[in-house]
Amino acid sequence: MAAHEVKGVWFITARAEVESTFGRDALEVLVESVPAPHRKVVADPLTSEWYPEEALQACLRSLRMDLMRGESARFGRFLEGCTERGVGTFFSALLRISTPRFVLSQVPTMWRHIRRSPGHVEVEHGERETTLRYRAFPFFDDPIYEELTVASVGAVVRVCTRTDPDITVARVTDDSLDLRVRY
Repeated sequence: MAAHEVKGVWFITARAEVESTFGRDALEVLVESVPAPHRKVVADPLTSEWYPEEALQACLRSLRMDLMRGESARFGRFLEGCTERGVGTFFSALLRISTPRFVLSQVPTMWRHIRRSPGHVEVEHGERETTLRYRAFPFFDDPIYEELTVASVGAVVRVCTRTDPDITVARVTDDSLDLRVRY
């Protein structure tokens, strides 16, 4: 299996969101709760460095279980906040003047900017809905990635439409996920 890697900017953004949401002490809690092999990545990430996807998986688990106490809705709001923070001011302004169809067409490009792997995203547009098909990404066997994907897609569409999109998980396997996004 080819390596699956995630860009360090994800960890930088998550750290900023943790500090903003829970305070500086929560960063220490997060770092200590991540398994030892991934602590350095979470403690001191570099924006443009590539890290193993397993480090993100460990960070997500620690965020959900240790900081969010396993609360799914709270975790989802946190992930949405990370996504909104991650798109930045300029991109947020661009999203606000875009259509959901255009924004969702950009998901494969966003995926390639944040991930380096054989995984990819296919987009199929319909009338007022889009299906996103994530493929060749073996981390979908962990339900936390379904939560991450739904929250991230919801956040970018919400910035564009200023309303909550209707997102349905149409299919999930060990290495794929299909999302139907109605707007």
